Amino acid sequence: MKWKGGSITYIYDEDQCRCKLGLCVEACGQGVLEFDEGKEKMRIGNTVQCIFCRQCEEICPYQAISIEGALTLEDIRTAFV
Repeated sequence: MKWKGGSITYIYDEDQCRCKLGLCVEACGQGVLEFDEGKEKMRIGNTVQCIFCRQCEEICPYQAISIEGALTLEDIRTAFV
């Protein structure tokens, strides 16, 4: 699944989603991601709420989530030093 928000692209590869724990769902402070207990995989809920913070991408042990074009937390930290 792929969706765009302006110049940012969010990519989710369901086949790569194998942790069965929903770590990314827990990491998402905006409530964008939901956990499908039947499939034991995450699913994307309300994409409008996504702020592209990349927390889901950083916590995913299988690189099932990729966000292209968004600043990393390190980019933001160093910009204000």
